[in-house]
Amino acid sequence: MRLFGFPAIEISDLQPTYDQIVRPIEDRMIRSIWRVVRNPQDAEDALQDALVVVWKQWDRIRRHPNPQSLVLKICIDAAYDVTRRRLRQGRISELDQAAVEQAGVAQLPAETMVNREQYAQIVTAIHRLSRQQATAMLMRAVQGQSYEEIAAVLGCTPATARKHVARSRQRLRVWLAHLDPSKAKMDHEHRP
Repeated sequence: MRLFGFPAIEISDLQPTYDQIVRPIEDRMIRSIWRVVRNPQDAEDALQDALVVVWKQWDRIRRHPNPQSLVLKICIDAAYDVTRRRLRQGRISELDQAAVEQAGVAQLPAETMVNREQYAQIVTAIHRLSRQQATAMLMRAVQGQSYEEIAAVLGCTPATARKHVARSRQRLRVWLAHLDPSKAKMDHEHRP
C-alpha cells in the first residue's frame, strides 16, 4: 500500500538500514547544507527537503554502490534548490547576522555589508555553473568527497568528475576574480 505517494516500507525494515547509512553522516549532512545556505531557516528547509527525497528514493539509495555519497549529494541538491529559491525571491543578500554572531566574529557594519555582497556574488556564480559542475564542485570543496565518490553519484567516470571540478574552478576563478584583493592591488599598481 502506498501512503501519500511514498512506497510502502515497514519502519522496522527501514531502521537498521537507516542506522547503517544515514545516522553516521547526519552531522556531515547538516554541515554540507549549512556551508551552502548559511542561514538557519534555509538550512532547516533544505534538510527537510533532503530527507523527503531520501525517503522517496530509499530503494535506490540502498542499492547504490556508495549510498552515503548519494545522500550527501541529495543534501547538496536540496541546499542548492533552497538557495536558488532565495535568488529568485531576491533574498540572497540576507546573510543571517546570527551566523556571524555564532562564529564569534564581531564585524563593523561595513564589513558585514561587504561579506554579504561577496557571499551573494559567490552563490550567484555557483548557480551559473551547470548542475553537474556545481554538484561536483560542492561535493569536492564542501564535503571533501573523492573523485570516485563524486563519479559514483553523478553516474560518470572519475576523470569526468575531475573535469567537472576543474572547469567549475576555472569558471569561478574568472567570474570571481574581482573579489581577490591581491589581484585588485596588482591591477591598481599596474595602472598608469
